[in-house]
Amino acid sequence: MKIISKILLLIIPIIVISIIFVSNYSKEPEIEPYYKIGFSGLKEQYLVDDALTVSLFLNGYGSDCGSYEILIKKDNNQIEGQSIDIDCTKEISQDFEIINIDITTLTLILTESGSYTVIGEFSNNSGEKFQEQKTFRVI
Repeated sequence: MKIISKILLLIIPIIVISIIFVSNYSKEPEIEPYYKIGFSGLKEQYLVDDALTVSLFLNGYGSDCGSYEILIKKDNNQIEGQSIDIDCTKEISQDFEIINIDITTLTLILTESGSYTVIGEFSNNSGEKFQEQKTFRVI
């Protein structure tokens, strides 16, 4: 009986340590949230009286709760803009997922030649801001 209890005293800690190691090893590593904001449908050059149709998109991993804004500027003056707020509860804003969404589409008839800038911004619930801007010409 002493031999069996000695064997058990040696084997049980090995089994417990093995179970702990395997359970920690099989856990998925936590992924940090990341975001990429951008535009689709934007060309580098337009003709006067062309219609500009540009969409703001968000890709990444995290929560899509927050504020979105898309602006079109000419000579540092805003000529068009749109903003959207997506408010969420605390539980939803902490529920991270893969994000691949078009937020909004802005359409504008370009009546003047010159250089324009499109600015897109996403501000998440943590206060972090992600911004993208592109320029295009109207001839």
